[in-house]
Amino acid sequence: MVATKTATMAMLIAALVMAGCSNVLGFKDPSLDKIPGTDAATDAHAGAAIDAAADAAIDAATDATIDAPADTGPAACMPSACPFGCDPNTNACRAEKLWVYLTVGSFAGNRFGGIDAPPDVRATADNLCFATASNSFPMRACSRARTHAVLTVSGSDSIPLMATLYGIPAAVEVHRADDDVLVANTWNDLTDTTKVPRAAAASSTTAPTLADGVVWTGVNGNSTCVNWTSGVATDLGVQGNATLTSSNWMVRASAACNLLERLLCVCWSGGQ
Repeated sequence: MVATKTATMAMLIAALVMAGCSNVLGFKDPSLDKIPGTDAATDAHAGAAIDAAADAAIDAATDATIDAPADTGPAACMPSACPFGCDPNTNACRAEKLWVYLTVGSFAGNRFGGIDAPPDVRATADNLCFATASNSFPMRACSRARTHAVLTVSGSDSIPLMATLYGIPAAVEVHRADDDVLVANTWNDLTDTTKVPRAAAASSTTAPTLADGVVWTGVNGNSTCVNWTSGVATDLGVQGNATLTSSNWMVRASAACNLLERLLCVCWSGGQ
């Protein structure tokens, strides 16, 4: 009988052990998947670290996007890629335009007030144009080297040669400096005496009357007040009228060189 009870007790203990319960401790034996440092715990820890790193990367990218100034990236102005310079207000390239306007002052045909000896007519005329651009149209940012009087000075310095001599961009639009109105599709259209301009080179703000729009041009080189060195009534210079929209607006008449007329100017931004 004792042997039978002993055998029975042994079987009961074995069953409890197989069932994962300890007859000594009274609770379930620890299993491997619950022990810290096993594969499951390590994976959980690594997963948390990966998630934290990913969140940090996303946050950093978001912050960089928010903090980045609007003028960075492909739209930012690269001076080497902007032939007309950069607009400091937008950090983008300036519009590719030529600007035309009239000088503020009027001049006789003798060097337009210049006192050079021998007279440097081109430099004097261009300086007068630049003074007007700087004082009246600073928003166009015309540089000195890119500002010229639209004027035939001599056979070697004529309006048809200006694009070559002074690097005038011949394929861009020509606009009025004061109000940005399109005057001609290109420089060649502007200076072609057989074509009608899209609009007058002078607006009512700069030449309110026909008389205010008269300019010295010397077109065709027939009459240039002796290469713009004469201011006497017996010599003649070709005049144009910038208030007109006819094909002959640059060649209106030959007038006495003692008359006071304005100069037509062209300028563009960029350069020096």
